[in-house]
Amino acid sequence: MKDITMTDVAEEAGVSITTVSHVVNKTRYVKPATREHVLNVIQRMEYQIDKTLPTQIEYIGVVVPNITEDYYISLIKSMETFASEKGFSLLICDSNYTTKKEIKNIQLLLEKNISGLILSPVDATVYPESLLFAHIPVVLVDRQFNKHNHTFVGINNYESGRLAAEYLVRQKCSHIGFIGYADTVYSAYYRARGYKAYILEHFPDVKPAILELHYHSEDSNKKIADFLQKTHLDSVICATSDIGYQVISTIDELGLRIPEDLKVISYDDNRWMDYLKYPVSVVNQPVVEIGIQAMEELIRLIDKNDSGNSVKREIFLDVEVIDRL
Repeated sequence: MKDITMTDVAEEAGVSITTVSHVVNKTRYVKPATREHVLNVIQRMEYQIDKTLPTQIEYIGVVVPNITEDYYISLIKSMETFASEKGFSLLICDSNYTTKKEIKNIQLLLEKNISGLILSPVDATVYPESLLFAHIPVVLVDRQFNKHNHTFVGINNYESGRLAAEYLVRQKCSHIGFIGYADTVYSAYYRARGYKAYILEHFPDVKPAILELHYHSEDSNKKIADFLQKTHLDSVICATSDIGYQVISTIDELGLRIPEDLKVISYDDNRWMDYLKYPVSVVNQPVVEIGIQAMEELIRLIDKNDSGNSVKREIFLDVEVIDRL
């Protein structure tokens, strides 16, 4: 008898895998009627939420920059659920936004004889030497290195930056800023490039306004406040939800109003946004689908006994703008 998977439940219920994942893992609010419908399908199909793993467990390593971020919480949960269905268990490491710890984490996992590795790199310019000699499949998720020979699963960050800028222009904005991280952070770098390209293309006389923050910086709010006061923007793009949180807090401290004085678009529709008193739009990434796709790609390579580390391959999933302005 075929094992029932989350994908099977989603197809039978007529909902997305994301919805089923949120019902099973209780990671987001789901409308009561939809939740009850999904639970009924789960019961009818006898989908086992807590599956018993085989005696011989295979491990997959996962290394992310910050395990406390909402994005990575959702990503890891979706990967864990899918891996468990396939008989794998995860060993998860947090790099705390430092390349040194990331390298140490990778080496530690390789010594544990993992079957495969999923990695979201801290620094796009620093490729860990240990991966050159790793004879296991490696899949990059959310972020990637500038140069590599692995499969990457995520979004087209450049196009998402253009999309965010285009959205704000449709909201009658003409002085748009961008707040992100240093250009060594793959996702932030390409989101900034997409924003900059759109501004230069549609407002050739306007100089793009970009602020780069740094991890572990204690004066981010001051930098954001100085940036907003000097640039006189009417809108701003926040490269991550964490930056979005800091920007919204700073705007509030400055006594500015959202969206009357400053319109904001951030990334990822995280749970804390449900409690905001301000309307903030988001570029929403399909986090659950990214996690499942990355794990599916990795397990496929493991099953084929193929390291898959010879040719760079990019799998981009679509984003959507959630309009609240």
